[in-house]
Amino acid sequence: MWNYVTTFENAIKEIVGAPYGIATDCCTHAIFISLLWQKEQHGLKKVGLPSQTYISVPQTCRHLGLKIYYYDESWEGFYHIFGSNTIDSACHFSEKTYTEGYHHCLSFHHRKTLSTVRGGMILTDDKEFEEWARLMIYDGRDKNKMMKDDKPTLCGYHYYMPPETAIMGLENLAYLEGTKHEPIATNKNYDDVSHI
Repeated sequence: MWNYVTTFENAIKEIVGAPYGIATDCCTHAIFISLLWQKEQHGLKKVGLPSQTYISVPQTCRHLGLKIYYYDESWEGFYHIFGSNTIDSACHFSEKTYTEGYHHCLSFHHRKTLSTVRGGMILTDDKEFEEWARLMIYDGRDKNKMMKDDKPTLCGYHYYMPPETAIMGLENLAYLEGTKHEPIATNKNYDDVSHI
């Protein structure tokens, strides 16, 4: 059944215009994996977040041990997490919006443009990151191998998108064909979280 997840990843990366797509169980975990890579591989220690954003983003940064500085800036649909190459695009899913050199994190929450009830994705053009992230979201394992045949090499996380979620995403994607997708939120939809 993993072929449904691959089909969903391929459909989304084609729409957005990215070379690779890694489906996750939510956007928060997509952001976590993206920032974890940058912390482990590039020494990321500090990030800048808009003071008005969804609460899970600063909480994720704190769980990773990152220092946070906040800035006041208007945003619509997406914003850059300063100091990193991560874009939080939880509130914007549209054609040809991928930015080269970035990890573009999407949300498929039930209130978003495309719903899978709960789901996310990391879009990237970094093959090395893509290969690492695929293992990290599936307990450090290769999802295409039975446990008895697999030799995990990483201590990963249980952040993968199940096939049933991908099936729902593919079905709902068919309803969106031919429609224009506008950002569904701005900074004004969120309270100031800089006190957390």
